[in-house]
Amino acid sequence: MMRKPDRRAIRSAAKVFVTIAVFVMTAVTCLAYLNNTKVNADSEVTISAVSTKTDVGPGDLLTINVVASSFPGITEFGPIVFNFDFDKAEYVSYEQGKDLSNYLFTETQTDGVVTVTGSDQMMGISTDGSGDEVTTASFESQDRVILFTIMIRIRPEASGDINCWISEVGNFSSPDETINASIGSGVTLPINKNGISSDATVAILKVRESTITPEFNQNITDYTCYVERSVEEVQVNVTTTNLWAAVVIEGTQQLSLGENIVTVDVTAQDGVSHMRYTIHVIRKESDIPDNASLVDKNGITYTFLDSPEDLSVPDGFVQTTIYINGYSVPAYVKDGVSSVLIYLFDGTQSPDLYFYNSTTKTILPYDPENTVIETSKVLKMAEVPEGVFIPDEFSPAEFNYGSMILSGYVNAEGDFICYLQDENGKADFYHFDFTDGSISLYRFADKKAEILYSYLFDVFLVIAIIEAVIITITVYIVRRMVSGRTNPRPKRV
Repeated sequence: MMRKPDRRAIRSAAKVFVTIAVFVMTAVTCLAYLNNTKVNADSEVTISAVSTKTDVGPGDLLTINVVASSFPGITEFGPIVFNFDFDKAEYVSYEQGKDLSNYLFTETQTDGVVTVTGSDQMMGISTDGSGDEVTTASFESQDRVILFTIMIRIRPEASGDINCWISEVGNFSSPDETINASIGSGVTLPINKNGISSDATVAILKVRESTITPEFNQNITDYTCYVERSVEEVQVNVTTTNLWAAVVIEGTQQLSLGENIVTVDVTAQDGVSHMRYTIHVIRKESDIPDNASLVDKNGITYTFLDSPEDLSVPDGFVQTTIYINGYSVPAYVKDGVSSVLIYLFDGTQSPDLYFYNSTTKTILPYDPENTVIETSKVLKMAEVPEGVFIPDEFSPAEFNYGSMILSGYVNAEGDFICYLQDENGKADFYHFDFTDGSISLYRFADKKAEILYSYLFDVFLVIAIIEAVIITITVYIVRRMVSGRTNPRPKRV
């Protein structure tokens, strides 16, 4: 005989099952929430001043690194105030930490005080699952990070100890957590008077407008850098570790294409210790990007070429680098002139200089014998077309314009005019003002209109005279008539 199931037992089992299911779902939901939610926690960052030396002497260069114990995704920090004994050292230079190249630093310094702030310029901004913006710092590290480096020079008369310390750290901001920044240790070093220095090392070695490789280290003596083809000399900046070390730099001028050797010879104060740093300066063979070309409004293709070293350019034009048609190319520019000079090859004629106007997209050959360069316009001598009327009062003449001889016309008043063509191909007469050297468009006076105006003036003058005579006669007659009525003549008896 089959027993009926106990309803109470079934209900109890169901309750247990539901309870377990609810617990499991709650646990899964909590885990998912925890996995997708960032937990904000406090981070401790300590800012300290650290020296690369254990002692210094008068005239020595002292390098102090301002370091953070960690860098937990910081987007802004500062102001950090660095101090040093100004009566014992002088400020030399400041350098941003290499790990923080994505950050914009500002630095100010007064006597013995250097203030630095930094902000992340490459932070990432994205959205999470809920559509909220999430900011991510471009750099973070759990290890010690150099924020910036300060170099100071021990004064020749200094003695005792030199002190460097952090007096303020400002605020450290992170999008994910609260940053508690505190001041760490400073630097105190004895100033030892060890007599004549034997230090011939260099603390700073830079080539202006270039970067040396490998990264500078005072114990590495061989470097390489690259400069543009247009660069014919380089400026090498050297700061010796000891104030009294002597420096001789050679090979910085009249650079040849290809490799050039620049030497930096350093002799210590003792006159014996010596170091030579060598920089291999590679002057590029070409400044022109591959396949760089330009098409004018007529469809003619021009190829960019490197200009010859003996190329003659107009007075006032200086060489620079500009972007044309998406290429960074060398060009010659002059203040006030909108067109630039570039060295081109049209595929048929010999390569030469051309004027290029980026606004009108026109290309005009430069001919030094018949090109007039004025503010915001370039004009080229042209022949006067047939049928163009030149008044009789103008006679052929020539005018010396700089090194050019312009052929034109002059009148009795000394007005010199010349027929010129602009960059757009439009030609017209231009007037040259001898007083200030300016050039302006010239328009001939309309003689027909002048004769007509003169004739009309004469006609109206005659009419006016006739009208005056008629009015005068009329007035005279009227007066006679009135006089006769008021004063009648007596009759004879």
